[in-house]
Amino acid sequence: MTELSRRTFLSAAAAAGALPILPGVAGTAAAAGAPAPELFGPAAVTAAVVGMAVEGDTGYIVTRGQTPPKIVTVDLASRTVTRIDRLDRGDGGWACTISGGQVYVGTYPTPDLYRYDPATGEVELLGTIGPSGGFVWCLTTAPDGTVYAGTSPRCELWEYRPDTGVLRNLGRVATDTQFARVVAADDTTVYVGTTPLRHVIAVDRATGAKRDIYPAELERAGSVDPIIATGGRVLVSAGGQVLDLAPDGSDYKVIAPPEPSTMIDALTLTPSGELLGAARRTGALYRRVGDALEQVGTVNVGDETRGISLRDGSVLLGGGGSGTLWFHDLATGDTETFDLTEQAGVAGPDLVQSIAYDGSAAYVGGHFYLTVHRPWAGAEPRRIRVAGEVKAMQPHQGRVLAALYPSGELISVDPATDTVTSLGLLGNDQQRPWELALDAERGLLLVASAPGTGRLNGALTVLDLETGAMDAYVGVLPDQGVMSVTLHDGIAYLAGDTWGGGGATPTQPAAQVAAFDLETRTVLWRAEPIAGQASLQHVEVHDGFLYGVYKRVSGTWFALDLATGTVVRQGKLSGYGEIVVHNDQVFAATNFGDYLYRLRPDHDAEQLAGPLVASWFTVPQLEFERGWKAWGVAGRQLARFDLHPRHRR
Repeated sequence: MTELSRRTFLSAAAAAGALPILPGVAGTAAAAGAPAPELFGPAAVTAAVVGMAVEGDTGYIVTRGQTPPKIVTVDLASRTVTRIDRLDRGDGGWACTISGGQVYVGTYPTPDLYRYDPATGEVELLGTIGPSGGFVWCLTTAPDGTVYAGTSPRCELWEYRPDTGVLRNLGRVATDTQFARVVAADDTTVYVGTTPLRHVIAVDRATGAKRDIYPAELERAGSVDPIIATGGRVLVSAGGQVLDLAPDGSDYKVIAPPEPSTMIDALTLTPSGELLGAARRTGALYRRVGDALEQVGTVNVGDETRGISLRDGSVLLGGGGSGTLWFHDLATGDTETFDLTEQAGVAGPDLVQSIAYDGSAAYVGGHFYLTVHRPWAGAEPRRIRVAGEVKAMQPHQGRVLAALYPSGELISVDPATDTVTSLGLLGNDQQRPWELALDAERGLLLVASAPGTGRLNGALTVLDLETGAMDAYVGVLPDQGVMSVTLHDGIAYLAGDTWGGGGATPTQPAAQVAAFDLETRTVLWRAEPIAGQASLQHVEVHDGFLYGVYKRVSGTWFALDLATGTVVRQGKLSGYGEIVVHNDQVFAATNFGDYLYRLRPDHDAEQLAGPLVASWFTVPQLEFERGWKAWGVAGRQLARFDLHPRHRR
């Protein structure tokens, strides 16, 4: 566990320009009659990273969750941060490569391609290579210095020639999938790996001709992970193993570990040609021995690996997604770490994933950390490391139950000891947990989840907290992700999303809600509250009405009379988010301006606060105290809102 003092939190926020002014908060809240929220410093701090590139003794690391992203230069020999610069915009830079001593970075959610000069710190935008909301997922440098990029959602390959300054689109590499996820290049060919359907598209650099060299008889569903193209062979990580194939796809071998592995998310070849790989979450290190993978160590368990490279003959350098660099000596088995979170100026205010409150503390979920806040007691924020993004939380008997992405792991966190205990994996292709609900009477934890990219069927998972038994009801909403679960009188009400995990064509005409009986474990009914609306984000039940807010079309809300099954009120909010019932009233927190509302079945929505400075990676949420004050986030700061009726007009 790592602790950050309040001073560190505040200095990180100040460095990012996030404190102390929140444009629009005081004025708008005052206009509505409510006071501005109390602010308590950054809700979560992150040094999580995505892009990584290494040249000699220098590493270039690109952050995620900080806006705009930082490029962090690390002297790997002395293990010190030597420079920090910012890009122009974006939430992170998934892709990073080096050509001619210049660093190239691709970003999201605007798919920009940047060139960064390490000597001067100058950042140059070379072009935007896709629509808003897109990603530059991968970059590589060919032997002649040409830079290639893969993107989503159009699954395109782009080329940048540093010698001529020409940036050009080489077109879509696959029509049945959206993500050009990984890329490698040799003298003649660019190899593009896709997801959620596996292709390895070989693109002739001279003619632009494309062909799929992924063996047709192998499993197509899933991701292609790192690719290495060198020495007349192509090495492809897919499904926890490595394919070794000729450039035309022939003469392939499957190089597998002795036991099934999680994603091998980083590969490297040593100068002698030895293949090394690192597995996500398990931390297993593999070496190729003949036609098999042999485990030679374990590092950085529970993390992602953003890149590996061999240094000093036997020391393997790895970049963890949490912001932890590790140095593993293959000869001795010793591992040292360098935590970027603890380096001055690297960490900054995170986009928040989730929030919970149990009367003793406010808990904020971020990238790889759960932050514990007790500002009313004068306590400093405390960070507890977890193995992923904390997508949902539920306090229970002095602990915090949480669901993580991308592993789909359920955990129990003890804030008294900072210990984290695994409750198991959702499995069943469920990767995106969205909400937790507690059936205290039966001792059950309910989990609403969406599947991985390219799949449609989400699930309601029911965990027995006493026995640990886990039952999954996959497809309880047919061909829809399950985005929300709320419990009322033994009935779980579920909200669906026809887009599932994204990356697949919807089959349902509209998002459904369902009533699921926890006693009989059966669906009582399903309904489409509003025709043509593709994605529900959240539902809640109060006083005989089911309230819901849609993601597509964003901000549409409704109140459905459960006795008659009819929608008695619908309207429009600023965006989508979560609904909460408190003190016999219904509140909604929404994005695209971050507003707070009151909902009633016989009135239009009543705006209570906003616009606030956007703070959420997922969707805005509220956690109430016993009275009328609620914990949330404003401008990435932990905030407490006074929503007492006396402040309303």
